[in-house]
Formats: sequence, structure tokens, C-alpha cells
Amino acid sequence: MLDFTNFWCFRLNALSRRISRLYNARCLEHGVTAAQSFVIFDVMDHEGTSVKDIANRIQLDSPAVTGLIDRLVKEDLIERKEDPEDRRSLKIHLTPKGRELAKNKLVPVALEFDQYMRSIVDTKIAGIFQHALDLIDEQLRKTVD
Repeated sequence: MLDFTNFWCFRLNALSRRISRLYNARCLEHGVTAAQSFVIFDVMDHEGTSVKDIANRIQLDSPAVTGLIDRLVKEDLIERKEDPEDRRSLKIHLTPKGRELAKNKLVPVALEFDQYMRSIVDTKIAGIFQHALDLIDEQLRKTVD
């Protein structure tokens, strides 16, 4: 009989969902979802960016990112501003409230969660594990992109 639960694609998907649920629960303590936190982090690093560029960097499609931004705008965490060079284009910026939430709550949560995830992997093989993740990512980018 075929045991699909040992397929790497199944295991990686199941682990990804479990990790996402844990991280999402931590983010929800501060009023945002995990996906919204990734938008906020991206805008922190790329102030005045476009929806399309955010979508590319956080690996979601533009309509999904637009929905996340809509909710963040309603919460006064992000704002859309006209691009002075192209009035048809909108640029995404953090509001002071969004910057404060990111700096004081979301960044510490993300760093703590990343440290927790890294602590699960034995330090003797952590470098190998990171290398394997990088290789898989690199190969899949060639195939999908």
C-alpha cells in the first residue's frame, strides 16, 4: 500500500501548516495575522514599495497582498500614497502606529519564534539543514519561476 504520509511533499506541507498555525497564533496576540506581519516586515524594509513588489518578496499573488493591505489600512497600520512620479500608482507605507507595532511587538515575536524553530534542530546539523533548505529553494525557484 502507498504511504503518502512519508512523501516529502506531504511532510513539508504538513510541517509548514503546523509552523504557520503556531506563528499565526503568536501574531494574533497583537491583532494581526502571520501573513499581515510579513507585509508589515516587508514594508519596514522597503518603505514606499508597490503591491506587486511586496507580493514577489513574500511569495503571494498581488490580489492576496491587496486584501492583506486593505485590512492593514483599516487598522491604521499601513497607508497607500500616490506615487509623485506616477499618480496612477500607489506606494505602500507604514503608519506611525504600524511602525510602533512592528518595532515593539512583531519584531520581537518573530525573532523569538525564529529562535524557537532553530532550537528544534540539533546544532550539529543546523548548518546542513539550512543548506538543504537553500538547495531545495534554489532548485524550486528554477522550476517554478
